[in-house]
Amino acid sequence: MSLPVAVPVPPAETPPTANFAYRTVTAAAIVLAMVLLVVIFTAAASAFFLIFGSLLLAAIFCGLGRLLQRTGLPRWAAMLTVFLVTLALIIVPVLWGGLAVVQQFSQLLSGVRDQANTLLKSLADLGLPVSPDTTANDLESMLPNPSGLVSSAGKAVFSALGGLGNFFVLLFLAIFIAWQPGLYRDGLVSLFPKEKRARIADVLEQSAHSLIMWVAGDAISMAMIFSISWVGLWAIGMDNAFLLALQAGLLAFIPTLGPFVAGVVIVLAGLAQGVDMALWALGVYVVIQGVESNVAQPVAQRFTSALPPALTLSVQIIFGLLFGLLGFVLAVPFVAVLVTLVRELYVVDVLGGPVESAE
Repeated sequence: MSLPVAVPVPPAETPPTANFAYRTVTAAAIVLAMVLLVVIFTAAASAFFLIFGSLLLAAIFCGLGRLLQRTGLPRWAAMLTVFLVTLALIIVPVLWGGLAVVQQFSQLLSGVRDQANTLLKSLADLGLPVSPDTTANDLESMLPNPSGLVSSAGKAVFSALGGLGNFFVLLFLAIFIAWQPGLYRDGLVSLFPKEKRARIADVLEQSAHSLIMWVAGDAISMAMIFSISWVGLWAIGMDNAFLLALQAGLLAFIPTLGPFVAGVVIVLAGLAQGVDMALWALGVYVVIQGVESNVAQPVAQRFTSALPPALTLSVQIIFGLLFGLLGFVLAVPFVAVLVTLVRELYVVDVLGGPVESAE
């Protein structure tokens, strides 16, 4: 007598409505999480950018420390040297003529604003659609108040103390991170599953390396712009040549728009000495732009891959509108890190790699 054969029962099919409901809930949860993340980031943007600024400064400290380690110094001695030199570069200029520099910068801003107002009134007299009164008020709101830089009024003092406090918070956060970068990296990596930790650690290392290389390339460009600007402005006899060259070098940190703003300030400062000096200043600015485009940028790009100009400008505009000056300044290094993370964790790991360009 044969035993009955058990016939396997096919698994019950999930109703299409259940699959649709699951996908809908998942998509809604993802969208809600993204919206919540954007809201939190927007509400606490100043804190996020302060933390990112400390990461950027920590990357600079680590890069300088690695250079000193090549001379044979142990890591602790190299990092301690970097910290002490940084503090000295902050304290010594303040103690030695810091107030005089602030007063000179105050006078420079006053002259630039006056020349801008005069130029706008001249354009309005020529019949161009420029409202001198409205534009002058706009310039008043955009440019710093020179009297506020040296004023002892309570509002100016509290504002200065607030900015000074943020600066030292950023500085000491950067020191703590640069002193023990592995502690924070390992803590972040520990949040991921074990099979993903090696890859996450490698991507974080690549992101830190990209940030260090971007800073190194930008620092070379800034130094070259400052040196050439100082020599050129001194050669034509421009007043406040050092301060104008310094602002040109610092604004070179902001790609695309920074050099343009520096050039406008230089030309307006030249107008204070006459039209001839303004034309000479314009010539120096053209030379500076030529050196930046043909020498500084190619040298800087040897350290890091260049970001697409359209992406750079778009992100600067968006971050500037949403988060103000701090967002505008830190937009490009933030995107440089974000591009590395997206490329490695999504394009490579999820999609299998980028599209190979035919060009």
